[in-house]
Amino acid sequence: MTLVPYHLEIDGDYYSLSYVHPSESEAREDLQSRDEPAVIRLLELDDDVYGVYTLAEAQEETIEGDDLSDYSADTRDIVDTVISLFDEISDEQEMAWYKPLEPTQIADAIEAVTWKQLIATVGGSLISELIRSHGVPNANHRTSIAFFELYARTFHTFSDAPQTNQGDDWATWANEYIRESKRILTVRRKAALFSFLQSLGVTGVRRKNDVVIPFETYPPSVDDPWAYYAVEHDHVWEEFATDYLQRAGASELLTQRDDGKRVFASRL
Repeated sequence: MTLVPYHLEIDGDYYSLSYVHPSESEAREDLQSRDEPAVIRLLELDDDVYGVYTLAEAQEETIEGDDLSDYSADTRDIVDTVISLFDEISDEQEMAWYKPLEPTQIADAIEAVTWKQLIATVGGSLISELIRSHGVPNANHRTSIAFFELYARTFHTFSDAPQTNQGDDWATWANEYIRESKRILTVRRKAALFSFLQSLGVTGVRRKNDVVIPFETYPPSVDDPWAYYAVEHDHVWEEFATDYLQRAGASELLTQRDDGKRVFASRL
């Protein structure tokens, strides 16, 4: 298997592959045109090419698009809850912000969910939409899972609440879904780049923490990869929601329908 590193670790920071050039001179021109830190690496493939890897730097803690007056009151209440969960996680782990917090992105994710379906379907959609919206500056997966856990608790009192963010079997189990989610979203964002690499004989890429994305399993050249992998992402998180309810001893919720966004917001 011919793998290309998608991430490079340099002095404790992770750089990600942004572009591939056929010549070193073109790669250096690209490098000089960028504002963010970047490095060049030779990729010895069927033809030698040059990868430009960039670093997302920490930013000031800012909020953009925070006027939610065009959204319903229940959506605004739910957005406030998501932001509160993110704040708790960010404070606990002293996370850096790599982009502004964007409440309107979170609101759009909430409004993209089709409510009044099976709880696992709605719950999985909530996670998937929140992650894909990238409305929070960091910890998208942790915040989205925490929000789903809150959503599930409005239907069921868990005698021993699962700790998906702690170092136990629950965390290990949840991390498998997070890794799968990151594989899917990486291919979704980088489909054109990965298709080019595949044409040069590359069979996959390796993310940080040795997470491999084989192109045979995650083909970058599918028709409309943006839409295709959005659906795949939804499937992953609906499966997570189903597994979560089963593991948590709340299997009776698998056949129960969600009672709508407005009712959920009133229970928060």
